[in-house]
Amino acid sequence: MKILGIDTSTEVLGLAITEDDNLISEARYVIKRAHAERLITAVADLLSASRLALDDLEGISISIGPGSFTGLRIGLAAVKGLVFGRNIPVAGVSTLEVLAHCGRFWNGEIRPLIRAQADEAYTAAFREDGGELVMKQGARLIAMDELETVVAEKTLLIISGFKSYQDYITPKVKEKVSIALPQDSMISGFTVARLGWQRFENNQVDAVENLEPFYLKEFKAKKKIGL
Repeated sequence: MKILGIDTSTEVLGLAITEDDNLISEARYVIKRAHAERLITAVADLLSASRLALDDLEGISISIGPGSFTGLRIGLAAVKGLVFGRNIPVAGVSTLEVLAHCGRFWNGEIRPLIRAQADEAYTAAFREDGGELVMKQGARLIAMDELETVVAEKTLLIISGFKSYQDYITPKVKEKVSIALPQDSMISGFTVARLGWQRFENNQVDAVENLEPFYLKEFKAKKKIGL
């Protein structure tokens, strides 16, 4: 099953094409306005590099948040355009789960932190269990100065979107956590595609016309777009 994975939920634009869970090609862009200006062109370039056409795709997987409000809307709008008039199934996957896979071999709790606004972060808790990454605590919005109460055990923090987070790593937090390197904390389109493939294998297909971003911070999202 040939799948296109797309992530626009963070500052990284991530794309990949897989056959089942095997990588065919992947691209990442960390440039200003890449989501708005390069997404469709980047998809076309990746398909061309993979010697595939859009109609060769058998599924599209998209990370639906939480994350950047603007990025999520751009990604979903692009997917809806790509599948319009085509019989290509779509699966939405959690951005937090995708990011947590950066630390899937960690022996302990894995906690992604995606910058929301100001000093807040989207987070959830995961743990490897029998070769699978399992969510142990659901998605929530926290203030970064709550880390002392949120982190209760040996934990790997995977931080996305914060240019400076050291002030929040108090001595009490520091004794419990390790922090993934920045280069190991970027969302991968390959992971988005693989998680989508797992959903397709379990017949978990989303109705694309009803697929919406998972903002988690919905009130401010609505306020921002003037609803």
